[in-house]
Parts: sequence; C-alpha cells; structure tokens
Amino acid sequence: MGDNSSGSFLTLLRRRKLKKPVKRFLTGVFILIALIILFPLFRGLFDPSDEISTGNTRVHRFRDLNEVHLRYARSNGISPLASKKVLDNKLNELQRSKKLVKIEETRTYSVDKLTHSHPYLVPKARKLLDLIGERFQQKLKQNNLENYQFRITSLLRTQESQRSLGFSNVNATSKSAHLYGTTFDITYKSLSKRNLLGRNRKVHDGTAIRLLSETIRELQKERRLVVVTERKEACFHITVR
Repeated sequence: MGDNSSGSFLTLLRRRKLKKPVKRFLTGVFILIALIILFPLFRGLFDPSDEISTGNTRVHRFRDLNEVHLRYARSNGISPLASKKVLDNKLNELQRSKKLVKIEETRTYSVDKLTHSHPYLVPKARKLLDLIGERFQQKLKQNNLENYQFRITSLLRTQESQRSLGFSNVNATSKSAHLYGTTFDITYKSLSKRNLLGRNRKVHDGTAIRLLSETIRELQKERRLVVVTERKEACFHITVR
C-alpha cells in the first residue's frame, strides 16, 4: 500500500464525521494491513535467531551486508562487464591473463544450468570454492555420509544479466558482487549425487546440508569469506575475502 493511499485513507477518516468507535476500528484495520504488508520486509532485522529452517533442516543465518560483499568484490575482482557480448569478446584475454577461470563440475560440487550468470570466477574465488568442497567432504566422511556435491546456482553476472534478473527477483540489486567474478551462490535446498550412469540427481539429506552450513560458518570465522543467507532464493550468497 503506497504513501498516497495511506494519506487518502487518513484524510478520509478526518473529513468524515464518523463515530469514534468506528474511527478506532477502521484505524486498527489500516494498521493491521500495514503491518502484514511491511513485516516480511523487516523480518530479518527483528528476528534474533542465528538459524533458519528449511524443511526439516536448520542452516545458519548469515548476515554480512551487501556493502561488505561489494567492498571485497571490488578489491578482488574484475571490472563489471556490460553484456554477454562484451564478456565473449574479452573472455580469451581475461583467461590468458588469469583474471577469470572457468568453473566446471568437480567431485565436490556441481554447477546448475545457469540462466542469469556465466560459469566464471576470479582464481581466488575458485580456490575458495575448492576449499569449501574439500572441507565439506571431510565432514561427510567423518559422519559416515555419502559423497554428495553441493550445488552452485549462480556465478559471474554481466550488468545486462543483472538487470534481467531484477525483473524476476525482487531481491536482485543493480549493485551486486556477482558483477566482479568474486561471488557465487550455493543452494541449501538440496545436494547433488551422481548415479551409476554418471548423471546428477538432486537429493535432500538434512544432516549433510547442515554440515555444509557448518563448513561455511567455519570459513567465515577464519575470515576467508563473507556470506549472507538468502531466504527467497534459498542459497548462501558468498564472496571471497
């Protein structure tokens, strides 16, 4: 509900000669509607919990602000690229100069089909990905769990793809760390597991997802990364430090 509509409503209450009980009732209804609309926007600010639930699993609620992600992204990353066409034209040089490396599936992580990003990161961010994978596998082994892969859902974005994402994702911002090749998203909805034919299938193992969350928390404490838990996209949004 916009400012104009709320102003009109209050003006109407003042101008109409309504009985006080009716005015109080209508004002209460208006406040209740406003709270229902605004509460989801501010829920993260007022919720003191350090964890959130996803199905039967609880993961850590990481809270590193976008400004912090941007600070490290600008320090460690490339200059933002305007479009896929610009990326394609500069890609060979960026790879030759070791400013970007291609991200492909490994034994520790898989890469989802990317619709608004491209499978590249700066080398420092790729090393962080590999480190998360190694630590995660160690935890799986220690807990006698299968060798799951975590799933990467977003990588390098161009300004063009970031704008496109903004139309479908209200959480998307034009000032995104994804523009610098330093940042990636790891979903906590599910993991990936190769079948006998070598194909990946999505699986849900709450214990393993929890271990993934713990791995990321340890690396955050070691000052290797900054991270925010995105509820709507159900992912860990991670930038290398």
